[in-house]
Amino acid sequence: MTRPPETDRIFRAGRPADAPTIRSILVESNLSAPEVGNLERVTHSRIGEVLTFVVEEYGQVVGVFQWRNLGEEAEILDLAVHPNHRRQGHATFLLRNSLQHMSQSAAKKIFLEVRESNAAAIALYKKFGFQLSGRRPNYYRNPEESALLMNLSPPA
Repeated sequence: MTRPPETDRIFRAGRPADAPTIRSILVESNLSAPEVGNLERVTHSRIGEVLTFVVEEYGQVVGVFQWRNLGEEAEILDLAVHPNHRRQGHATFLLRNSLQHMSQSAAKKIFLEVRESNAAAIALYKKFGFQLSGRRPNYYRNPEESALLMNLSPPA
């Protein structure tokens, strides 16, 4: 499948109405999906708050990015694209736009955990300058797997 033109994609903050689709994408991507009521955490950026962004294509949410603002640090919690829409540049689009948004925060370091077997995600993060910084054995469940720790220090 060919990648749609950038103009057919919209990067925006998640909305409460997106909650069922966001949850579905996270579950299908084998990521921890918060309870439906907890998905309404989408528009502010107070320290400790989780922000959600989505990529929308032709009016349909096809990917999600969630991060936690920790003041001088930021934690990427989830980056997932619906299985039917993978390999079309949506994850790159989400990460690029999300990092640009995060650069407006006070964060001096961005970190994340990724499944050790998720070669595509690891390659994507490395493409954006993330460095391996550690490993957490048996971090994930279903299936049990170690996590690689990665971080990025955005330019000042």
